[in-house]
Amino acid sequence: MINVRRIQLKEYIRMKREIVRLQKVELRNLKNVGYGCVKFATKNSAASDILGLYGQNGSGKTTLVYAIDVLKDLLMGKSLVQDLGNYIKIGESTAGATVEFSVTSSEDDLYKVIYEFDLVRKVVDDDEHIEENNDIDEEEYEKRNGAYLVSEKISMARLTNDKWTKLTPILYYNADSNEILPKNRYNLLTEGKQELIDELRVLRLLAAKEERSFLFSKEIRKIIRDSKWKDEYKFIFKVLTEYAIYNLHVFSSEDTGMINANIALPFSIVSKEKDRISLLKGCLNLNGVSPIPRKFFRDIQAKMDAISLVLKEIIPGLTINLKELSTSLNKRGEEIVKAEIIAKRANIEIPLRYESDGVKKLVSILYCLILVFNDSSMTLVVDEFDSGIFEYLLGEILRVVEESGKGQLIFTSHNLRALEVLNNKDIMFTTTNENNRYIRFKNVKANNNFRDVYFHDILLGGQNECIYEATNPYMIARAFRLAGDENAE
Repeated sequence: MINVRRIQLKEYIRMKREIVRLQKVELRNLKNVGYGCVKFATKNSAASDILGLYGQNGSGKTTLVYAIDVLKDLLMGKSLVQDLGNYIKIGESTAGATVEFSVTSSEDDLYKVIYEFDLVRKVVDDDEHIEENNDIDEEEYEKRNGAYLVSEKISMARLTNDKWTKLTPILYYNADSNEILPKNRYNLLTEGKQELIDELRVLRLLAAKEERSFLFSKEIRKIIRDSKWKDEYKFIFKVLTEYAIYNLHVFSSEDTGMINANIALPFSIVSKEKDRISLLKGCLNLNGVSPIPRKFFRDIQAKMDAISLVLKEIIPGLTINLKELSTSLNKRGEEIVKAEIIAKRANIEIPLRYESDGVKKLVSILYCLILVFNDSSMTLVVDEFDSGIFEYLLGEILRVVEESGKGQLIFTSHNLRALEVLNNKDIMFTTTNENNRYIRFKNVKANNNFRDVYFHDILLGGQNECIYEATNPYMIARAFRLAGDENAE
């Protein structure tokens, strides 16, 4: 299935002159992170910004990716995933995040924008009934393990004469108290009109029922657009939503799983059609043909050609194309193209599903990497970037994006090649301290091999926080022996 978001061409041209960057992400009680703060190093919006996150298995790397994915859903006004309650730290009932953005307008005005949100785990009253009822399906189980948005706040400061103005709350909503603050901003929204007051009350109830953001719902955005608010306040809401829809792309471990299982190839592309720009997001089948509406087929095929242009330089001799196999009509009379992704080496063509997992993953993320390389407002977040990718090639890709790219690339990895090619400031590490989960290394000299420093500090320490929970090879070997001894009790 292909999801489509459209915007007028003149609006897209305006967006291309605006730059939104993640500057800081603070997490609270999310999965195994009691508290963690990730700060991005590059302040110059014209330069590339890379952040690689490294650390022990189960130490909070994927949590950062997951949090940014939740952020994207909130800013788009989408419902939260149904099992979100399972991602709140065990023993805690609430979780949240504070995200700082830098925003540059098309007139080169610079803003600091902070969005805070808090989640509360749902409380299910009929636990005993659940234990007795074995017929609860997966969807019902996920609903019972969900979470809801209890509060959200957006604040803003502006750079004026090289100094930041005071951070000003634009809008704050608390579901428990049912308050919208500050009052002066709320009054400008409603203008004292009873119909608007009633509409906002209904929208609050609807957002709570559908478990989505109230501040970034499409209905609120319309009310804000038609209000007497300052233009800069309206701009902030508009630009963050557009950034989440068009410029923030998250490639999760679930996406990697679909590729490795030969199920589907996720894609996200920007397509131009007459006076409109469309974001096409969906999946192409790997284990068979993909039905694609004719109106989208040429655009997706053209983007596959662009991917192929880069792919053949990364993996010499390998190209891909989206091959049309047949056509049919759907129930609405629209022409549907049945197509398959073909990989070609020399004169030999095979379906892409027979290529390695690393090749398929590169194909899936390459278009977003192309956007990051060329657009300062693009952000790509990739979990386990190194999965299936040859380590030297991984280093070359990262080096090229760091030296010549324009956008943001955030990734997690276990392959340490990046430590040898990236600037030290572009790398962060997880720690064993759940209340200070992310750090940058201190006392790393320019002539140090960062990879060697990392191994040294794993073994001997040297940072303010422990970065590796020690394992004992003798105890591991003993555990293997005991596990394999059928006579052991």
